[in-house]
Amino acid sequence: MHTVEVPIKDAKNPPKIIFPDRCVNCGKPKHVVMPMKLIMGVEKRGQGVLMDFPVPLCAECEKKEQRITYVTLVPFLIAGLVLGVIAFIPAMLIAPEGTSQQTLGFPFVFGGLVGMVVGAIGGTVVEFVLKLLLAPVYGQLLLKRPLTILSFFNDSENVIGLSARFTDKKKSLKLIFENDVIGKEFKQLNL
Repeated sequence: MHTVEVPIKDAKNPPKIIFPDRCVNCGKPKHVVMPMKLIMGVEKRGQGVLMDFPVPLCAECEKKEQRITYVTLVPFLIAGLVLGVIAFIPAMLIAPEGTSQQTLGFPFVFGGLVGMVVGAIGGTVVEFVLKLLLAPVYGQLLLKRPLTILSFFNDSENVIGLSARFTDKKKSLKLIFENDVIGKEFKQLNL
């Protein structure tokens, strides 16, 4: 593994990141560029600023990345939706009906809250179990990925062969390359 930190001098004008013109994971010729974006947390001309860094992947690594998505994001969403709906109905039925104009829709609000919480927890549990069961097939790449619910709340992006996240107070972007050669080439191109 090779770690590179790219300094961010101005959050409103994040640095342009250049990757070697080959797969970030295996070094084969690039087939596709995977868009990755992180929110800088500031606005410029009334719009949020994004740090955009397109990551090159070969055809084989792109397929692996899609399969990892099928094992993480898709089960989280489907299980979360199903379990959320199942929890919504009884929660809505047992919630007391409001007596004032402001509280008339309380059963739907309560059911929605319970459904979201149960869906998020249930989807995370299903995703975690599937990750453990399918780790022998997908290897360490699958286990190194954060759970979907955690990736919603942290400033990071993960793609096969690369993990990117902000350091404290977004003063720099920390990139962790699984391929040392690609990491060293990236460092030469950007620092």
